[in-house]
Amino acid sequence: MKNILIGLIVLLTTLSCKAQVIAVEDFENHNQDLEDGAYIKDINNVLDKYVGTWTGTYSSKNYEFTIIKFTENNTNGSLNYKVDLLLMKYKITDSTGTELVNTLGFSNDNMFVIRGDYVTSNDTYVLSYQGLDTECGQNGTIYISISNAASDVMKLGFLVDGEMGLDCTAGGTIQILPTTSGLELTKQ
Repeated sequence: MKNILIGLIVLLTTLSCKAQVIAVEDFENHNQDLEDGAYIKDINNVLDKYVGTWTGTYSSKNYEFTIIKFTENNTNGSLNYKVDLLLMKYKITDSTGTELVNTLGFSNDNMFVIRGDYVTSNDTYVLSYQGLDTECGQNGTIYISISNAASDVMKLGFLVDGEMGLDCTAGGTIQILPTTSGLELTKQ
């Protein structure tokens, strides 16, 4: 009887020490309570359809976006947790091929690499953007969506925040990303 009781205590202790795992598609609400050691994980591989290189043209500019899936360790006060997210690097050229901006070689932790945030209830992925001229308003939210996992077409929308920093002395800046709601990109 004593061995059964000890076995039951060990089992309950093991189960209670399991880290909280939340599917990325269930974590739209950032106010959700997280436990220390939690993992917001791409359990159902919903992020995989975005991974790869995507290209498109809009308003005489050529866009190339490279998207990777990344696991990030975060700390918020005394809370440590992990999250699977997408990182997006990009290169933009004009119609003559002149490079306007290129973040493809930037490290994953660079502030100018577009960072994934969450999956919405309608299966759109939301990312945070800070452009090279973020102090003067190159910042905002990017929305990407793919109709189904087998599709090679992705829609990209960009909502400008336009928040200006104290160091901006030139006023607003020209947005380098298209401010259209439906830039079509093709997977390469």
